[in-house]
Amino acid sequence: MSLSDAQSNPGRLSQYHARFGAFRRGRVWVIVGLSVAMLSLAGCGYRPLYGSSPENTQVSSELAKVRIGLIADRAGHRLRNHLLDRMNPGGEPSAPSYELSVDLQETRVDLGVRRDETRTRANLILTATFRLRDMANSRILFTATARRVASFNIRDAEFSTISAESAARRRTVEGLADEISQRVAIFLNRKRAK
Repeated sequence: MSLSDAQSNPGRLSQYHARFGAFRRGRVWVIVGLSVAMLSLAGCGYRPLYGSSPENTQVSSELAKVRIGLIADRAGHRLRNHLLDRMNPGGEPSAPSYELSVDLQETRVDLGVRRDETRTRANLILTATFRLRDMANSRILFTATARRVASFNIRDAEFSTISAESAARRRTVEGLADEISQRVAIFLNRKRAK
């Protein structure tokens, strides 16, 4: 209904205003409902893990007390370096309270078989089993497993395949480092809250 139609017929004009008013009232209730939902979330005790509050500084200081053990192989070396960047950005702790040990397992699964039985695609699977140990009493506090999968193309040129596999390994190692550091931070945050 256009405004010119409403002006030529006064009865339709009142219908137009009634519909528009209902629409505006409906929008107001949606905004009020969203505001109430946001306020209830703010009071529920939810806190972000990283940020600038005093609690988050304590989590970062707890992470800085974790010594990261050596991890075998080239992928393990990269994983350890990424974990050091995320957990110990100020350098390795001189008096660590915790020790993180990681066992890394790598598996390659070839997929995408052509009729001539050559492979065209592969999955690189990295599985990390990690344990957080209390240095004071040598007790294992936390054990978990993290797993990442990255796919890459198998090319006719061997160098291209090696490069693609290396890039897939780099992606999975970075993802594992993110997941492990986050899970350890969450555990330490819960432990500190108790």
